Amino acid sequence: MAVFNLEDQLTFYMAYHSDKVNVLIHILCVPLIFITTIILVCTTGPLVPLFATSGLNHYLNLGTFGAIGYALFYVFLDPIVGGIVAPFILSIPYISTNLIDKYGSTVVYTAGVLFVICWIAQFVGHGVFEKRAPALLDNLVQALVLAPFFVVYEFVFMFGFRPEFHEKLVARVKLEIEKFKAQPGLQKSS
Repeated sequence: MAVFNLEDQLTFYMAYHSDKVNVLIHILCVPLIFITTIILVCTTGPLVPLFATSGLNHYLNLGTFGAIGYALFYVFLDPIVGGIVAPFILSIPYISTNLIDKYGSTVVYTAGVLFVICWIAQFVGHGVFEKRAPALLDNLVQALVLAPFFVVYEFVFMFGFRPEFHEKLVARVKLEIEKFKAQPGLQKSS
């Protein structure tokens, strides 16, 4: 699988998320996990003051580095969709840092609680509805990096964006699921 091949990446992740309830859980929880993760890593504090002379209270911290990495990866995967979501991703550490500066541990505690609740909900989604282990157990980095973009693509597909590409993905995902179900030792569920 090519790292910067959008079709390969989405096929991998979508093959673990074919149940509608599990997909809905992920649509709700993945953005919250993404945002709360950035909030939590923004607690590293200022590594290098940015805009110090302009009075803006934003610092280059681990949350900013993470957001830049995600935004660049998504732009490389798909310049159009990645380019649309990149400004939103890049705004999260700025907003997070300001919230932490203003409200302190309340923001961090709230982010931590939401983070844990959303992870639990996703594991329930996989165990109860998908009846398949999460993608992160097969490829941790790929699953964690691709999950937010998967949610973006679920939205764009709902609105009819790139219908031919969506049909092609659905066909590939169906084949991947059939291969998974055909593995020896797996119980067949209907």
